[in-house]
Amino acid sequence: MNTLLSDLALILIVAGVVTVIFKKLKQPVVLGYIVAGVLAGPYITFIPTVADSQNVEFWGKIGVIFLLFGLGLEFNFKKLKKVGGSGFITVFTEVVMMFCMGIIVGRVLHWTWVSSIFLGGMLSISSTSIIIKAFDDMGVKNKKFTQMVFGALVVEDLVAILILVLLPAVVLSKSFNGVELADKIANLALFLLLWFTGGIFFIPTIFKKMKQFLSDETVIVVSLGLCFMMVVITIKAGISEALGAFVMGSILSGTIQSERIIKLVKPVKDFFGAIFFVSVGMLVDPSAVFKYWPQILLISAVIITAKPLAATLGLLFSGQTLKNAILSGICLCQIGEFSFIIVQMGLDHKVVPEHLYPVIVTVSILTTFITPYWMKLGEPLYNFIYNSVKPQWRTVIERLGTGRKTLNRESEWNKLLKSYALRLFIYIGWILFVNIFFTQIIYPYIVRLFGEATHIRILSFAINLSAMLPFLWALLKRKDSDGAFDKIWQDQKFARGPLLFMMILKYLIAIIAISITSSFYIAMGYGAVLTLCALIISVVLVSNKIKQHYARIEDRFLTNLNSEGGRRSLVLPRELADEIHIEKVEVEPNSFIAGKTISQIHRSRNTGALVIQLLRGMDIVDLPVNTEILFPMDILIILGTDKQIMDFKDAAEEKVKPREGTSVEMELFQITLQEDSPMIGENANITHIREKFGVLLVGLEGEDSNTFIRTTSATIIQPGDTVWVVGEKHKVKELE
Repeated sequence: MNTLLSDLALILIVAGVVTVIFKKLKQPVVLGYIVAGVLAGPYITFIPTVADSQNVEFWGKIGVIFLLFGLGLEFNFKKLKKVGGSGFITVFTEVVMMFCMGIIVGRVLHWTWVSSIFLGGMLSISSTSIIIKAFDDMGVKNKKFTQMVFGALVVEDLVAILILVLLPAVVLSKSFNGVELADKIANLALFLLLWFTGGIFFIPTIFKKMKQFLSDETVIVVSLGLCFMMVVITIKAGISEALGAFVMGSILSGTIQSERIIKLVKPVKDFFGAIFFVSVGMLVDPSAVFKYWPQILLISAVIITAKPLAATLGLLFSGQTLKNAILSGICLCQIGEFSFIIVQMGLDHKVVPEHLYPVIVTVSILTTFITPYWMKLGEPLYNFIYNSVKPQWRTVIERLGTGRKTLNRESEWNKLLKSYALRLFIYIGWILFVNIFFTQIIYPYIVRLFGEATHIRILSFAINLSAMLPFLWALLKRKDSDGAFDKIWQDQKFARGPLLFMMILKYLIAIIAISITSSFYIAMGYGAVLTLCALIISVVLVSNKIKQHYARIEDRFLTNLNSEGGRRSLVLPRELADEIHIEKVEVEPNSFIAGKTISQIHRSRNTGALVIQLLRGMDIVDLPVNTEILFPMDILIILGTDKQIMDFKDAAEEKVKPREGTSVEMELFQITLQEDSPMIGENANITHIREKFGVLLVGLEGEDSNTFIRTTSATIIQPGDTVWVVGEKHKVKELE
């Protein structure tokens, strides 16, 4: 106990001193914690160091739980839906490219395949905290392009959780084991299903019904109890505890107490998060940094070049303009806290070299320092590229990214997305059903009858595959029923990047389905699996018999499901949608806008931003009228351009100057009136006295009696009466 307390005291004092220095240098506090950990770690001997680093590592693991719990509290399905396809396409492109770059760099450095794959996972995820800090320092947090960055970060957080869960199952086996991977994915899918049902139906309902009994103390105790309960459940289920903390946080984010929970948990999360980053620094051996500096420089160079490039391409594929894609993509030029967790997981499984830990931490520090300077290059880089390329290349870039969308094409695009999502869901569902039916029912029955010989496995695989082929053909060849895909593709004004991504995604799903199916029956290496996938896909694409067979199936099962319906929604023109966005503003108690109506704010500031929704406690006011008064703690949803939103936020953050003598001293006095007192003969009405003398008349004692009476409008003050008054001290003194 003495060792634990002394170590905790040491790391907190060192962390406090170092972070103050980093604050003064305008650097992220996270870096200060890491440096504090290096100084307090066992490798630095000229200053006091911790006596037992295992204790700190334990608290660091608790810090990971709180870190991901807090991340989940700010993540919910509504936010994920708001991100839309743009965030998913961006992150998918970025993660795939950075995984490949990590594997290439790892092999160039003569690392094992497993270590290289882990490196790819570390390079895939950017640091949310570092990017937000850089946006705050540069004053660009409310720009249009930063909203795309935040959207990508939301999806990246979700991908990071999936990496933590699936990476061990993929890389720890000696050969490609599709059964194990499918089992892991199935378990994860079941867990996420419980997450969804629990988040929508159970926990929020309980919180709503018990809201009158939930004090601050009860809320934080219940919330943290649920967090650790979910962590225990995920550990028992063989899933990462990080996923459990994240899941419970996201469930609680859908409750009516979410904002309250975030505020209450923040100090605890900050405390344990600080210990986590300190524990990260404690494992860094400075001598290893000097020894492996070439690897550090190589990985850093790959991150600050390839990662922004991958993100920019993803944004272009998602339909963003070249300018927005470059400004957003260049922000994702660092790695952060998830990389530390992934490398620690690799060390725990003994599949990565020990020197990779200090290398990754040092790379994170370097890329963090570079991030704000790299962001400033976005605008000049766009101008340089646009002015340097040939006119025909400008056309290609604009066609790949986006041009001007017309309202007709927007409507067709919406129909295409609905049809694409519906068909994708149906085809994947049928492929999954066919695989489960044959692998779990038909194949075990065949084995019981004929044994598990090689030719039996091959024959079973052929039967399973033949049942899958019609749905594989539909997945790869079917687009939509109304020809919207071809119309949009031929439209010179519409983006082609999203269409290309939709096609690539289908092929990727087909490869995964074939790989998992084949590996269930026959153990093969990666090369053989990919060759088989290419052969089967080629046969599927050119076969008329498979097409005819699918047509008969679709006529019977899918016609009704594929009917297009629904109302046509209003879509903003692209030139307008590129300029405006939605932001959230909270009304502070002493804010300039507190106590004013919306129309008064418009008249006094003329920001141009529109208040489209008002959240007040449990009430939601959609499209509030201009006479609506804004109260402290109201949350406003506003719509406008970057400048309009910034002007409105400036007004909201403007503090009302307190009047002179903020600390008003109120006192109770009794005054016995003389013959010449100005109060003699006055009506003792309370309102009259307050207006004339600036004090509140509490009561009166007559000269001839010691009785205290409450005055009325009929009472006339007489000489010798004693009046009891209350008011500001200086006014009572003046009256006296």
